[in-house]
Amino acid sequence: MSKRRRQPQTIEELLAPDRAWVTPGGCWLWLGGDDGTGEWHGLGAYGRILRPGTRRVMPVHRYVYETFVGPIPYGYDVDHMCAKWAPDPRPCRKCVNPDHLQAIPPRLNQQLKLLRRMGYGTEDMDLEEPPIERPLRPVCEPILAPGERDEDLWI
Repeated sequence: MSKRRRQPQTIEELLAPDRAWVTPGGCWLWLGGDDGTGEWHGLGAYGRILRPGTRRVMPVHRYVYETFVGPIPYGYDVDHMCAKWAPDPRPCRKCVNPDHLQAIPPRLNQQLKLLRRMGYGTEDMDLEEPPIERPLRPVCEPILAPGERDEDLWI
């Protein structure tokens, strides 16, 4: 039976190659477990980590904020600021870069989430301008068996 690894206590432990992947945009994407609510390719799920000293899990971005930034005020959410400049904000849910996290009231978090879904960045918040053009999701072509034609699928 292998020994369970402890939670990261330093930035170097957090950035271990098997724990986080550093993206060109500066996000540190969590490679550990997630809550399973995302899509098949891992987008949209929040990372999870065991709460220190217990057998319960907690969101890894909240653990990182509490460990490396400071206590989260009671009732506040931890927002991923990197979602405002990402072309697709869903992978940002796994970002554990302490510089990209901020504690905000839940109502503001919901408002920012809705604005980001509509395509607005949160840097200017000028709602008179048209929203940011986000790239469309790629359309997956059906995988055809050898000898099968595309016309056979629509008969």
